[in-house]
Amino acid sequence: MAFTEIANLISSKNFKAILDYCQRQEIESKNIDLIKSYYGVYLLSYLINNDLINAKHLWKRIPNDFKQSNQQLKNIYTIIKSISQTNPTITYTSLSINIGDDYTPFITTLKENFQQRTFELISNAYSSITVNDCSSYLGISPEDTIKFTTSKCWEHDKASNTLKPVPIQKQSSELPTGNQQIRSLTSYVLFLEKST
Repeated sequence: MAFTEIANLISSKNFKAILDYCQRQEIESKNIDLIKSYYGVYLLSYLINNDLINAKHLWKRIPNDFKQSNQQLKNIYTIIKSISQTNPTITYTSLSINIGDDYTPFITTLKENFQQRTFELISNAYSSITVNDCSSYLGISPEDTIKFTTSKCWEHDKASNTLKPVPIQKQSSELPTGNQQIRSLTSYVLFLEKST
């Protein structure tokens, strides 16, 4: 494992903590070679955390000579570009490029996350979709698409070879109602008045 400082975070798949580590290294570290060794991890961690914009900004901050001489970074940038193009077929193709064994946990997780986000989008955006279209969006074979989607309670119409998605209900965060907000504000104002 090339990334010994974050090996435990990688094995526990704590990519948010890995991202935090990389950000701290970029800001605080004086060792430019250490920072350079983590650029690939840093970029992939942004993508895993669904932060394409910051991945692009990081790419711009990486020294050009280092970008040009590092094939792994070029391959990772290919992934960034493919996700930007919002073409799942190209994205899955770029995710299949062998970047190196050290990056395998990152690529595997990124692919899983990308598939899950795509599945959720399809679930909520389509009332009906062909198996072939769904297959290309999910990056799996038509047979696996049918197995996967029917396991998620989608209906498969064999005659038309279409799938009927079931919308995914997002768990709404508990936001206070108007009355709760007024009570909270009143309590806060009363507290401030008592304090003065």
